[in-house]
Amino acid sequence: MKFKFFNVLIAFFFCFKIGYNQNQNDVKVTLHEETLNKIFTSIGEISGINDYEVMLIKGKYKWTIQNPKIILKPVKSSFVCDAIVEVGGFNYKAPVVGDLSITYNAKTNQISVKLVKAIFEIYTKILGKKFHIKDIDIAEYLKDPFLFEGPQTMSTDMEFVMPDNSKRKVYMQPSSCYMIVIDKQIITSCEMAVDNKPIKQSAVVVQSSTINENKVTITNEPIKEEETKKKKRKKKKVTEAEKK
Repeated sequence: MKFKFFNVLIAFFFCFKIGYNQNQNDVKVTLHEETLNKIFTSIGEISGINDYEVMLIKGKYKWTIQNPKIILKPVKSSFVCDAIVEVGGFNYKAPVVGDLSITYNAKTNQISVKLVKAIFEIYTKILGKKFHIKDIDIAEYLKDPFLFEGPQTMSTDMEFVMPDNSKRKVYMQPSSCYMIVIDKQIITSCEMAVDNKPIKQSAVVVQSSTINENKVTITNEPIKEEETKKKKRKKKKVTEAEKK
């Protein structure tokens, strides 16, 4: 018996784990917190510098982000780091806690992790008095989300050669997908729809700008031959009407 499988390539950099649940025929893609934090290590230093003026005193301030980290939690995930600030001869370190948006887009099959807000204050002190200069939102400097491939690449078909040498094909496609955030992991899970006809897909995407739970629902149904014929007849009638 011969099988024809669709080859799926997943980059090792993403540290994805593909699992199969034998009871529910699930396909799961798991993205680990460690992977996200490796990206920050690869990005390198995140910093900014600008001019300021306070009480007729002019100078430059510089800020540098250290120890950036994403913490994945089921109730509220977050971005944390330390902001090292230099304002003239005045230096300080400020802890920063930011908000994330974690979503899965079924149309593009992409898992997105985006920094939404992470604000810290630039200030200085003159004669013991604090003077506000500016608020810095790190999200404005990290506008691009981290994007990862979702589970829908697991679509495949298998060809079986029967005893009479006839061939039969079985089609498999991820169905009823949803995404959930747990401790240290983002899990996107799908049931596998299996049929002897090509499977069409219609997706309803439910996304959240918060991080407690993000879900995507996908419904897959076999393509009915009669439905296909009706569409062809309708298209033919429209074409004939246009010619007239």
